[in-house]
Parts: sequence; structure tokens; C-alpha cells
Amino acid sequence: MNIEKIKNYNQKVLAVVGTLGIILLLICITLMMTEFHAFRGSPYPNSPSGLISNEKAENLNQENLRKQIISYESPWLIDTLESVYIIPVSITTLKKPEEVMLTGNVSSETLTLLDLYPDKMSRGYGHESSYANLILYYPLKNKTISLFNERLVLGNVRVRYFNDDILLLFYVAEKDTDKNGHIDMEDTRNLGIYSLNTGVMKKISDSENSVNHYQFVENTKDLLVEFNLNRYTEKQFTGKQMPSKIMKYQYDLRQLVEVIPQKIEEDMQKLVEGR
Repeated sequence: MNIEKIKNYNQKVLAVVGTLGIILLLICITLMMTEFHAFRGSPYPNSPSGLISNEKAENLNQENLRKQIISYESPWLIDTLESVYIIPVSITTLKKPEEVMLTGNVSSETLTLLDLYPDKMSRGYGHESSYANLILYYPLKNKTISLFNERLVLGNVRVRYFNDDILLLFYVAEKDTDKNGHIDMEDTRNLGIYSLNTGVMKKISDSENSVNHYQFVENTKDLLVEFNLNRYTEKQFTGKQMPSKIMKYQYDLRQLVEVIPQKIEEDMQKLVEGR
């Protein structure tokens, strides 16, 4: 028996097995990274492309066509004492436009539905999906109210409970600001607040700056609101974090006020610049 030949053979087998192992490991890492980026890519899981832009909708209307149809989600009970429900209005998107005069139900195989993702929160709860509208339903009073009568997309619906009121909070996008052909939560967003007690809708906006986050000031209805600064774009920075500012929304006065005085902001910027 030639021991040298056996050694060479074993070395070749080990080299082949090692190479295959490395290739398999690289494939696994690639798949994991792809799934990770897909998961991190959007804050709205499995969300479709959103509401088609006003320009696209106008073109379809001129041809008497439609591509999106409303769909009603399961009601949410938000007030057990008064028996008040929210019926979310989501968007279903056809693969191909249809004539507006068509009757009958559309096959569900041609639609992309917005799924519901509940997220419980302290003294309230929320839903992560995006919707085209919200309907308030009062079965004991046989009353139905539509919160909006305009084209928009709202998302991250939150229900917040207070001793004297129940507030609905949500982000609202009304224009295709990123020019991708759809109105969605990636466009410039405002913050909407609806009071069940008064029936008043309040809109929190700061020019073209987009609402990124908010939180209630403890034991009040006032909010601290974070706005991304519109004068910057993500392409201008090495990271994904956009420059932002914090403002306080005074709920009763219905106004935004600065939190950081201009003098402090200027001094901090100079410190960063080393001046």
C-alpha cells in the first residue's frame, strides 16, 4: 500500500470538503443578511406600495379606470362604556386596472391586503399598519362617522386613554413628497389627534418638516414631538439618522413651541465644530 498516495488522496478530499463548507457558509451568511435587510427595510411589515399619487389617480380617472379599492378591516373596540368601534379602511391594489363601472366582487387573488399588527402600549394600544381612513361606529346610537373626506394615508394608529377623554393619534401623509408614485409613510408626515369626547381633529405640523416620533408629557395631554429637518436628505450623511429637532405641542392652546432655546442650540453647534 502506497502511504504517500493515501496521504495525497486524503489531503485532496479534505480540501474539497473544506471548500464546499466555506461556500455553504457564505451562502448561509448571504441569505441571513438579505433577510435582515428586508426586515429592517420598512417600519411597516408586508405593507404594499401605499395610495397611488394624485397624478396617477387623475390619469386613471380620465380613462375611467381604477387600480385601488377600499377594504374594511376587523373593528377595534376602543370604548367599552359607550360601545365605540373603529373600522379601519385599508387599500387593496389590483394587479391590473379595471373599469369603474364593473360590478361584483373582485377576486381576492388579485389584491394585496394591509395586515394588522397590534402593539400594546401603556394606557393605550396601537396598530402598525397604514390605512386610507378610519370610521367610528356607534352601534348603540346607530351612528357612523368617517374621520376624513380627503385622499391621504395614515399609519401607526394609537389609542390613548385619559380620565376625561379618549384620543386617537396617527401619522398622516397627504402628498407624494418623495416622488415615487405613491403616498405612504415614507413621505412627509404630520401628526393627527382626534378627540372622542369633543369630536375635534387636531393637526400637528411644522412646515415641510416630517414628524418622526412623539411622546406625551407625563400626566398631561401635551406632547414632545420630534421633527426630521426637511432641508436635509439621507444622501447627505454617512449614517441613516437624519438631523431633527424637538418641539412641544400644547394641547389646549393648539400650538407648537420650541423646547431648545436658540442660544443653547448655537452654543452646542459651536462646541461640535470646535469653535
